[in-house]
Amino acid sequence: MTISEWIEENVTTDKRALAWYDSPECEDRIVRAYRELLAGYEIDTSSILKTTCFVEDEHPGVVRVRDINYFSICAHHFLPFFGKVDITYVPGDRILGLGKFPRLVQAFSRRFQIQEYLVRDVAAEIMASGKAKAVKVTSSGRHMCMCSRGPSDQTVITDTSYIAGDRKFLGEFSVD
Repeated sequence: MTISEWIEENVTTDKRALAWYDSPECEDRIVRAYRELLAGYEIDTSSILKTTCFVEDEHPGVVRVRDINYFSICAHHFLPFFGKVDITYVPGDRILGLGKFPRLVQAFSRRFQIQEYLVRDVAAEIMASGKAKAVKVTSSGRHMCMCSRGPSDQTVITDTSYIAGDRKFLGEFSVD
Protein backbone atom coordinates (compact mmCIF):
# COMPACT_ATOMS: atom_id res chain seq x y z
CA MET A 1 0.00 0.00 0.00
CA THR A 2 1.33 3.45 -0.88
CA ILE A 3 1.26 6.39 1.51
CA SER A 4 -1.39 8.01 -0.67
CA GLU A 5 -3.57 4.89 -0.49
CA TRP A 6 -3.13 4.68 3.28
CA ILE A 7 -4.15 8.32 3.70
CA GLU A 8 -7.17 7.83 1.46
CA GLU A 9 -8.24 4.71 3.36
CA ASN A 10 -7.59 5.98 6.90
CA VAL A 11 -7.60 9.78 6.93
CA THR A 12 -9.44 11.52 4.09
CA THR A 13 -10.85 10.90 0.63
CA ASP A 14 -10.74 14.58 -0.27
CA LYS A 15 -8.88 14.88 -3.59
CA ARG A 16 -7.44 18.26 -2.59
CA ALA A 17 -5.57 16.61 0.29
CA LEU A 18 -4.58 13.56 -1.72
CA ALA A 19 -3.17 15.70 -4.56
CA TRP A 20 -0.13 16.44 -2.38
CA TYR A 21 0.89 12.80 -2.67
CA ASP A 22 0.51 12.33 -6.45
CA SER A 23 4.08 13.18 -7.46
CA PRO A 24 6.46 10.22 -7.90
CA GLU A 25 9.11 11.58 -5.50
CA CYS A 26 6.63 12.24 -2.70
CA GLU A 27 6.67 8.82 -1.08
CA ASP A 28 10.48 8.62 -1.08
CA ARG A 29 10.69 12.11 0.49
CA ILE A 30 8.32 11.09 3.30
CA VAL A 31 10.17 7.82 3.91
CA ARG A 32 13.54 9.66 4.12
CA ALA A 33 12.08 12.19 6.53
CA TYR A 34 10.74 9.56 8.91
CA ARG A 35 13.94 7.54 8.73
CA GLU A 36 15.79 10.64 9.89
CA LEU A 37 13.23 11.46 12.57
CA LEU A 38 13.41 7.90 13.91
CA ALA A 39 17.16 7.32 13.46
CA GLY A 40 17.60 6.75 17.20
CA TYR A 41 16.69 3.10 16.79
CA GLU A 42 19.96 2.63 14.88
CA ILE A 43 22.07 3.88 17.81
CA ASP A 44 23.42 1.72 20.62
CA THR A 45 22.94 4.17 23.47
CA SER A 46 25.28 2.24 25.76
CA SER A 47 28.16 3.18 23.44
CA ILE A 48 27.56 6.94 23.68
CA LEU A 49 28.79 7.66 27.20
CA LYS A 50 32.51 7.23 27.15
CA THR A 51 34.79 8.10 30.02
CA THR A 52 36.50 11.46 29.85
CA CYS A 53 38.56 10.74 32.93
CA PHE A 54 38.50 8.55 35.97
CA VAL A 55 38.12 10.23 39.35
CA GLU A 56 40.85 9.37 41.84
CA ASP A 57 38.85 10.52 44.85
CA GLU A 58 35.19 11.42 45.04
CA HIS A 59 33.93 14.26 42.90
CA PRO A 60 32.35 16.47 45.61
CA GLY A 61 29.70 18.08 43.44
CA VAL A 62 27.33 17.75 40.53
CA VAL A 63 27.65 18.22 36.80
CA ARG A 64 24.77 19.94 35.04
CA VAL A 65 24.16 20.22 31.31
CA ARG A 66 21.16 22.39 30.42
CA ASP A 67 18.98 23.35 27.50
CA ILE A 68 19.61 20.32 25.30
CA ASN A 69 17.15 20.64 22.42
CA TYR A 70 15.18 17.63 21.27
CA PHE A 71 12.48 16.76 18.76
CA SER A 72 10.48 13.56 18.89
CA ILE A 73 7.42 11.76 17.54
CA CYS A 74 4.73 10.96 20.10
CA ALA A 75 4.14 7.23 20.39
CA HIS A 76 0.50 7.88 21.36
CA HIS A 77 -0.56 10.21 18.55
CA PHE A 78 2.15 10.01 15.86
CA LEU A 79 2.52 13.78 16.17
CA PRO A 80 5.67 15.78 16.97
CA PHE A 81 6.70 17.11 20.33
CA PHE A 82 9.81 19.09 21.13
CA GLY A 83 11.57 20.95 23.89
CA LYS A 84 14.62 20.99 26.12
CA VAL A 85 16.27 18.56 28.51
CA ASP A 86 18.41 19.37 31.56
CA ILE A 87 20.68 16.72 33.06
CA THR A 88 22.24 16.90 36.52
CA TYR A 89 24.39 14.02 37.70
CA VAL A 90 26.74 13.10 40.51
CA PRO A 91 29.75 11.32 39.01
CA GLY A 92 30.80 7.94 40.32
CA ASP A 93 34.29 6.75 39.44
CA ARG A 94 34.37 8.71 36.16
CA ILE A 95 33.45 12.06 34.69
CA LEU A 96 31.54 11.79 31.43
CA GLY A 97 32.23 13.80 28.28
CA LEU A 98 29.85 16.76 28.22
CA GLY A 99 29.26 16.50 24.47
CA LYS A 100 27.89 13.00 24.97
CA PHE A 101 24.77 14.25 26.75
CA PRO A 102 23.19 15.97 23.70
CA ARG A 103 23.99 12.85 21.65
CA LEU A 104 22.29 10.66 24.25
CA VAL A 105 19.18 12.86 24.30
CA GLN A 106 19.07 12.82 20.49
CA ALA A 107 19.42 9.04 20.36
CA PHE A 108 16.42 8.54 22.66
CA SER A 109 14.30 11.38 21.28
CA ARG A 110 14.67 10.16 17.69
CA ARG A 111 12.45 7.20 18.48
CA PHE A 112 8.73 6.91 19.04
CA GLN A 113 8.61 8.33 22.52
CA ILE A 114 6.59 9.91 25.27
CA GLN A 115 8.16 12.65 27.36
CA GLU A 116 7.94 10.69 30.62
CA TYR A 117 9.90 7.81 29.08
CA LEU A 118 12.41 10.13 27.44
CA VAL A 119 13.64 11.46 30.81
CA ARG A 120 13.55 7.94 32.29
CA ASP A 121 15.56 6.42 29.43
CA VAL A 122 18.23 9.14 29.56
CA ALA A 123 18.58 8.81 33.35
CA ALA A 124 18.77 5.02 33.23
CA GLU A 125 21.52 5.11 30.60
CA ILE A 126 23.58 7.61 32.60
CA MET A 127 23.31 5.35 35.64
CA ALA A 128 24.08 2.13 33.74
CA SER A 129 26.74 3.18 31.23
CA GLY A 130 28.03 6.27 33.01
CA LYS A 131 28.25 4.65 36.46
CA ALA A 132 26.82 7.80 38.07
CA LYS A 133 25.93 7.88 41.76
CA ALA A 134 22.72 9.78 41.04
CA VAL A 135 21.05 11.62 38.19
CA LYS A 136 18.11 13.92 37.67
CA VAL A 137 16.78 14.51 34.16
CA THR A 138 14.10 17.13 33.52
CA SER A 139 12.35 18.11 30.34
CA SER A 140 9.99 20.80 29.17
CA GLY A 141 8.12 20.22 25.96
CA ARG A 142 5.38 21.31 23.60
CA HIS A 143 3.17 18.59 22.20
CA MET A 144 1.37 19.02 18.91
CA CYS A 145 -1.38 16.70 20.19
CA MET A 146 -2.23 19.43 22.71
CA CYS A 147 -1.41 22.45 20.51
CA SER A 148 -3.21 21.46 17.32
CA ARG A 149 -5.98 19.12 18.47
CA GLY A 150 -7.67 18.17 21.74
CA PRO A 151 -7.35 21.29 23.90
CA SER A 152 -5.90 23.26 20.94
CA ASP A 153 -3.79 25.32 23.31
CA GLN A 154 -0.46 26.44 21.84
CA THR A 155 0.75 27.85 25.16
CA VAL A 156 0.82 24.61 27.17
CA ILE A 157 4.24 23.39 28.23
CA THR A 158 4.66 19.98 29.85
CA ASP A 159 7.42 19.42 32.44
CA THR A 160 8.63 15.96 33.38
CA SER A 161 11.46 14.70 35.55
CA TYR A 162 13.07 11.46 36.56
CA ILE A 163 15.52 10.76 39.38
CA ALA A 164 17.68 7.66 39.59
CA GLY A 165 20.38 6.53 41.97
CA ASP A 166 21.00 7.58 45.54
CA ARG A 167 18.88 10.68 46.19
CA LYS A 168 21.00 11.71 49.17
CA PHE A 169 23.74 12.80 46.75
CA LEU A 170 21.34 15.04 44.87
CA GLY A 171 19.93 16.35 48.16
CA GLU A 172 23.40 17.33 49.35
CA PHE A 173 23.64 19.71 46.43
CA SER A 174 20.02 20.97 46.59
CA VAL A 175 19.09 19.24 43.36
CA ASP A 176 16.40 16.84 44.60
